[in-house]
Amino acid sequence: MDITQIFIIISLIVISLAIIVSTIYLVSLIKELQKATEKVTEILNDTHQITSSVAKPVSSFSEFLMGFKNGFSLFNSFFNKEDKQ
Repeated sequence: MDITQIFIIISLIVISLAIIVSTIYLVSLIKELQKATEKVTEILNDTHQITSSVAKPVSSFSEFLMGFKNGFSLFNSFFNKEDKQ
């Protein structure tokens, strides 16, 4: 074996090791990204539950106030007709 063949073999071993190390790093990075995505999904689900639980009472209260307003305007319309006569 001459010096060129030894250099090529050593270069191939170093490149192969670099590719293997890079692949292992990328696989671990993808696993961490998957865990982070799962946590974000849980946070978004919790946020959705919180906002929907807050929105229901606010909506009910708003409907109550609108009913009260409509009833009050109906009550006023009865008295306004009597005052005009």
